[in-house]
Amino acid sequence: MKSTEQILSTYSMTRETAAKYVDAITRSNQTQTAEELNVSRDTINRYKNAFQEMNAQERLLLISTLTQEKLLDQATE
Repeated sequence: MKSTEQILSTYSMTRETAAKYVDAITRSNQTQTAEELNVSRDTINRYKNAFQEMNAQERLLLISTLTQEKLLDQATE
């Protein structure tokens, strides 16, 4: 099984932007997500496509890991 870092590397994604993407896309459309993350719509589209290319196991591992990290960060604030 691939690690989170291997998945991010395979799809040329940064951990920070992927985490923000996972958080924002669940409550916003692509345009709003791009504005919130201060990136282009092309970047958001690239991330969307990368998530679609992942197999279910990769996607689940990445989303669960990034979500868990976000929750742990919020708990320590």
